[in-house]
Amino acid sequence: MTGRIVAPAYLAAAALLAVLTAAPALACPPTLTVSVPARDSRSDGAFIVLHASRGCHPGALTVTGTAEGRDGGARRSVALAVEPTGTDGVFIVRREWPRGGAWVLRLVAQVGDGSATALVGVNASGDVAAVLQQDRQRREVPVITDADVERMLRSLAS
Repeated sequence: MTGRIVAPAYLAAAALLAVLTAAPALACPPTLTVSVPARDSRSDGAFIVLHASRGCHPGALTVTGTAEGRDGGARRSVALAVEPTGTDGVFIVRREWPRGGAWVLRLVAQVGDGSATALVGVNASGDVAAVLQQDRQRREVPVITDADVERMLRSLAS
């Protein structure tokens, strides 16, 4: 009889512990925001500047990226070198993808099991035409899918 009473108590305690330890990750996820430097201030070669934060996640912050586009009609993915600036959480991305055509930069900030993603649409003229990123006021993290990348590419190409 005691085993039946104790087992649900352990399950309830384990469930409560799981909720309490997951809550901080949900309450303050990592963030990733994009800014575009003025053309006359791009002397350092930065195409975009990224501002990333750890949120409530301990550990090392990494930011990675790829440029997704079409080169000569064929779909292509180019790895981006996301460079730290020396200021904590600030990174730059230089243009490393081919000129011409529409491209979408997929950027991911990762800390432990938490992540934030942003998309940057680059039009055929080479200008930033669209940005999809986290809402800083609401702290909502958009779930970015391959379909979102494809949709942005089609939108930029038309």
